Amino acid sequence: MVVESALNISPANKDDFLDQVMEVERSAWPPELQASKPKFESRFNIFPEGFFVVRLEGKIKGVTTSQITAYDRFSNRTWDETTDNGMIEKTHNPHGNALYVVSVGVDINSQGMGVGSKLVQSQIELAKAWGLKYLFLGARIPDYDVYCKQNGDVSVEDYLKIKNEKGDTLDPEIRFYQRQGLSPAKIIPNFEPDPQSRDFGVVMLWENPQK
Repeated sequence: MVVESALNISPANKDDFLDQVMEVERSAWPPELQASKPKFESRFNIFPEGFFVVRLEGKIKGVTTSQITAYDRFSNRTWDETTDNGMIEKTHNPHGNALYVVSVGVDINSQGMGVGSKLVQSQIELAKAWGLKYLFLGARIPDYDVYCKQNGDVSVEDYLKIKNEKGDTLDPEIRFYQRQGLSPAKIIPNFEPDPQSRDFGVVMLWENPQK
C-alpha cells in the first residue's frame, strides 16, 4: 500500500516530462479523449504554472494542466471551446477571474492512491495563490451510460441525484470532485465525445472563500 506522503507533486519539467506525461495520458483516458503531445507542449509553453505532475519513486503517475479564464455561469461552451481544443493558446486569459482545470489524469495502476486528490488540490492552491475567485472544470459522468442500460433510462439530472449506500453521489467522478470541495454547477450536453457519459459534461465549481 502506498503512503500518500510518498507521492511527490511538483511543477512539470520540460526537459524530461513529456514521454512520461503521454504514458499517463494513454493509461488514464479512452482514445477519443486523449490529448496529443503537441497539446501538452502548448499548455506548458503558455501556462507552465498550471502544469503539475505527481511522481512516485521518480516516475510520473499523475498529470494536471490548467489555464486562467473567465467563469460565466451562463456558458454552455464545450471542452474544445473552453480550452481552444486543448491548446489553450486562444483561451488562456491572464486577466480572468478563474482557473479552469484543463485536465486531470492518473495512471490506471495508481488510482486509489491519492494521486488525483494531490493534483486537484495543487490547482486549488494555485487559484488561491493567484487570487482567483473561482476554479472550475468539466467533469465526466462515466457510469451514466451503464447505469441507464442496467436500470432503464433516467435523465442526467436525476442520475446526478442518485446516492450510493453511503449516501454519497453514485457517479465516481462527480463524487471524487465533491470530495475535493467542488460542487456541480451546470450540466452541458454534447460537452465532448464520451459514450460512457452520453456526451454530457458537468461543470464542477469551487469558489474561493477569500474573494
